[in-house]
Amino acid sequence: MSTPASRLVAVGLVLLLSLASPLRQAAAEAPAVFPDIQRILDAGVIRVAIRAGDAAPMIMTDADGAPAGSEPDLARDLAKKLGVELAFVRTADTYDGVVDVVARKEADIAVSYLSSGARRSRYVFFSHPYIKQSGRLVYNRARFAELRRDHGIHDLKAIHDIPVAAELEMGVVAGSVYATNMERDFPDSLLRRFESLADMMAAVRSGETFAAMHGGLQIDYFLRRNPAMAIYVALDADIRQTSDIRIAVRPDAPNLLRWVDLYLADHVGMLDDAEIVRRYLDWESQPK
Repeated sequence: MSTPASRLVAVGLVLLLSLASPLRQAAAEAPAVFPDIQRILDAGVIRVAIRAGDAAPMIMTDADGAPAGSEPDLARDLAKKLGVELAFVRTADTYDGVVDVVARKEADIAVSYLSSGARRSRYVFFSHPYIKQSGRLVYNRARFAELRRDHGIHDLKAIHDIPVAAELEMGVVAGSVYATNMERDFPDSLLRRFESLADMMAAVRSGETFAAMHGGLQIDYFLRRNPAMAIYVALDADIRQTSDIRIAVRPDAPNLLRWVDLYLADHVGMLDDAEIVRRYLDWESQPK
């Protein structure tokens, strides 16, 4: 014979079971996260490749040895929005090397002042651009004045038509996308690859290298940090090579690529290169 107390217990069990069933059903129907994103969530960390050497203002190193600059700041915000920790992979000495790190899946993405290009896009995915910029050609003023006087040329595009073209050295930073452009536009001239932008600009200033190409944002930053350089070098007004900046994503993570594109659209937009230069000029002037 049941008692009032036992009847209350039975009713409570029925209520619990009726509540538990929808909860179990809701859990069963919860959408599964894409495997390539779930992998990062399970690890609790996203590995982000950046260039080993500094490339101010995009990639720098603070007084404690931690990555600083526009690209590491962007990577930190991306990891925060994804809800995971961030681990920098700073093993590659060149931009091509950074892409290779992602292609080998040693990093999930690369946020490293990267342009895409046909060759690189064979190995990794690239996001939509978040900085629009062009490759710019910088040249030695005195040597160009000599060429104009001796050969009657009025712009750099005419260099390949003069007999001394083969004696002119053109520079690029090693592992950048601009080597292809220089070989195409100045096929008769010598191509020299430099370890850093600073080394390349010093060679153009001295006249050892006649001209060089690199990303306009970094050249602008370098010239503003070194205003006396403008006495010796100039930017060509006409020669520009589109090289928008993008995030590289490992080749087995198409859904991560889509998430990165949405992150850029919702939280970043198109960054202003002049604002980046201004902001990090101020950063470098602060006590470290």
